[in-house]
Amino acid sequence: MLTVAEAVQQRRSVRSFKSDPVPQDMVIQMLEAARLAPSGSNRQPWRFVVVTDAEEKKRLRQVCLDQTFIEEAGVVFVACADLSAYSKESSHRRTQEFIDFGVQMSGQFAQALSRFDSPEYRKMMESMPEVDPHTVIAPATANTYIAVEHLVLMATALGLGSCWVGAITDYAAVKTLLGIPENVVVVALVAVGYPTAVPSPRPRIPLEDILLRPLPGSA
Repeated sequence: MLTVAEAVQQRRSVRSFKSDPVPQDMVIQMLEAARLAPSGSNRQPWRFVVVTDAEEKKRLRQVCLDQTFIEEAGVVFVACADLSAYSKESSHRRTQEFIDFGVQMSGQFAQALSRFDSPEYRKMMESMPEVDPHTVIAPATANTYIAVEHLVLMATALGLGSCWVGAITDYAAVKTLLGIPENVVVVALVAVGYPTAVPSPRPRIPLEDILLRPLPGSA
């Protein structure tokens, strides 16, 4: 298996796949890599639907600008963000985990944790209104993207090709097709399979162009 650095260097957006199915153990390894991704306040909003059925892949292709590689791929991961991960109940559960696992915090968050078991703090939490789901779409999506990249790099390490698909023209149709709950938002598709060919590296802007100021200590 490739190292992390090798997977980063060798990852390509593959848009042509062989007809070979992707073994289930590889599917599980990719999902496990996604599961272990980091997220703000450990909310872990990512959810996935694994699609291997030929008819479902065909339907997904039709709502993704008719890109044929989606139907060709051995497996398509439909990446979603569960907005209920930001509910009061979920927030309380995640905060308790910070305490139970001895997470070292500082500043205001550490002060809040120190009061977590007090009656006053619990009363304050109970009186707080539920989070408006629309206000957490951005962080939920951002955190899900981190998990998707973990999945993509694991696919590369396993010798598979992948393509991150954001060109979804009908999100509602995807949710209906796959029975995705109302509180779960579809954010991307990832087509994965054995590539017919590995594309050459795409151009990337140089390091100095992504820095908004020079590296500390550079001349």
